Amino acid sequence: MAPEEGPRNRKERRNKIKENQEPTANIPLARPNREPPKGKTLLEIAEERQILQKSRNGSPSITTTQINPDGSVTELSASADETLTPYLDTFLYTSSLTFLHFTLTLLVHHQYATDPPSLLPLFLSSTVFSPAPWLLLLLVATLHPRASHPLMQVVFAGMAVVAGAWLVKASNDDPYLAVMKKAPALGTLWVWGVVELRWEIAVACLAVTGGWSWWKGFGIW
Repeated sequence: MAPEEGPRNRKERRNKIKENQEPTANIPLARPNREPPKGKTLLEIAEERQILQKSRNGSPSITTTQINPDGSVTELSASADETLTPYLDTFLYTSSLTFLHFTLTLLVHHQYATDPPSLLPLFLSSTVFSPAPWLLLLLVATLHPRASHPLMQVVFAGMAVVAGAWLVKASNDDPYLAVMKKAPALGTLWVWGVVELRWEIAVACLAVTGGWSWWKGFGIW
């Protein structure tokens, strides 16, 4: 007996699939169950156990705990990635501020230098052979982890106002050689202080710097 030939083209395959399919009229239809859950949700259990409130204080949060079927909470051990997070955060902040310092150094050299600077020597002198990256690393490692504390917000606000006002005054009053030395460091501290602040405090600090510059008759541009 010769074997049965299969479908030879796409049309025959589609017809065979339709023949083998169960008619839709025989499939039972029902509306989805829209009733609220009868038991407690994970969010309600977390609120009862005050896990969400603890997470704001640095204690175990809902992402580091496990809720058992009986309602008890088991704290999970920290992973290696969570252990490395502070060091990675410090490295990223320090590297970003270091490149900002280099960018400002390049801009002031283009503004005041008689000859256009060579990029590689300028990069090495402002990063590798400069104390700026090490000072930034020390400051970031010390201040950044506590940036959300109210006292540290006051420190960053003062740093933003002083650095911004000093930069504006130096740009208007000091000779160009002094500006070339001061502007990169002051600009980096100014930007860092504003970034670490809450947005409403940052706007207020920028307004204070702008108002002081206007009162003193300094031009920002």
